[in-house]
Amino acid sequence: MSDPRDRIDDWLSADVEPLAPRPGTFGKIQQRARRRKTSRAVMSAAGIVVVIAAAATVPQIVSTLRSHGPSQGQPVAAGTHPVQVQPTVTGTGGGSPNSRSSAEVTPSGSALSAAGSGTPVPPNFQPTSVTFIGPHIGAVIGQAGTPGQCATPYCTSLAGTSDYGTSWYGVSAPLTGAPDGSTGVGQVRFLNTTYGWAFGPQLYATTDGGATWARQSTHGMRVTDLETAGDRAFALFATCTGGGAAFGAHCTAFSLYTSEAASGQWQPVPGPVSGLKSSQAGAAGASASLVLTGGRGYLLAPSGELLSGPLTGGAWSVVDEQGQCLPGSPGPGGQPTGALLAADSAGLVLVCTSATDSTTGTQTKSVVESSDNGKTWSAAQSADVAGIATSVATQGSSLVVLATDAGLYLSTDGGGTWKLALASPARAAAGEGGYSYVGMTNAADGVALPADADLHEVFITTDGGRTWQAHAVSRA
Repeated sequence: MSDPRDRIDDWLSADVEPLAPRPGTFGKIQQRARRRKTSRAVMSAAGIVVVIAAAATVPQIVSTLRSHGPSQGQPVAAGTHPVQVQPTVTGTGGGSPNSRSSAEVTPSGSALSAAGSGTPVPPNFQPTSVTFIGPHIGAVIGQAGTPGQCATPYCTSLAGTSDYGTSWYGVSAPLTGAPDGSTGVGQVRFLNTTYGWAFGPQLYATTDGGATWARQSTHGMRVTDLETAGDRAFALFATCTGGGAAFGAHCTAFSLYTSEAASGQWQPVPGPVSGLKSSQAGAAGASASLVLTGGRGYLLAPSGELLSGPLTGGAWSVVDEQGQCLPGSPGPGGQPTGALLAADSAGLVLVCTSATDSTTGTQTKSVVESSDNGKTWSAAQSADVAGIATSVATQGSSLVVLATDAGLYLSTDGGGTWKLALASPARAAAGEGGYSYVGMTNAADGVALPADADLHEVFITTDGGRTWQAHAVSRA
């Protein structure tokens, strides 16, 4: 009698031919798959509707990064709500260079673009800082809209231009307020249409033309100045205790930091450019300033020393120990009031001012120049210019433009003689006359900001500072 397990083994080892499916089975499977995809698409669309509905409750929808041609959008005021991202890695003044600090960014919005954007500028834009890259593309930062009714809890806003101020469009802004002690920003610099920084006293950076902004650590210090060149940014990190809008007041020490544009890693610059102090600081504290040009940077220290170095991240050194004049007390934006430094590839210009006479409101001014990187200086020339000096710009070997609270003054012979190029705006509020900033992007083109930001304007020159035209950033 055979073993019954042999039959089982035979059955298990035999080839098996699967049964054919019933007619119509594959069609039913395909129908079910299509229904499942349709159901998922409906659910996704419902989610999108919810997101859009939520966004519609806040007037902050903005255009895409590289918008071409006009589009309908709502005013950009303070960007969009923050989301969590990976922390940035930054250098420190005294701790580990790899210490991490959390960062927050704004989601994608409108950006600075050569082609412009259809996103409108929010009303009541009050520009406090301007930056230009190339001959036509630039941006301004300031407060805009109506406090308490902005797109976010903050009214900080950015506007861009691609035609040198003739027209403006909205750009997403960092989620922070106006300068207030240790918080907020009121200044802006762009290296190109990709990399930019908002600062004073906090520090924010963008790597997508302003569509998103990430806060960067300053290790408890305040950024009082920042400039860009090549592929880097350089900034002055200061130890200050000033409150309110006077964030740059009561500063006791300044250090120079640098970062490659794409890295977000700020490191101290090598050389004697850390912990700079002044033994003659006034009651409002010390100040310092920074300019970059022609492959070199210059730092006017609180002591009056001039330091210089390459724009590669290499070491800086002292080039003028004596100093021509002291920077003095800080102005509203943290910039010096006693010595105003400007530079271009042809040389340096330094405007030295006296203490303002409290009874007459007058101030004496003198101009010195250097053509050898600050090692030697020309004899001082008296500047017959009215008002309190606030900013200076230079181009070539002879063009100098000086901003004061009385107007814009032009010299075409290196500071020897001066003439009034533009009086203080007639509509400026009392005590806010004149101009807070002037800059030249080349020998012909320049920009100035009125001290009264409520005018909603910037002033543009295209003939070397001889004439200036007002351009509105937004309506009142």
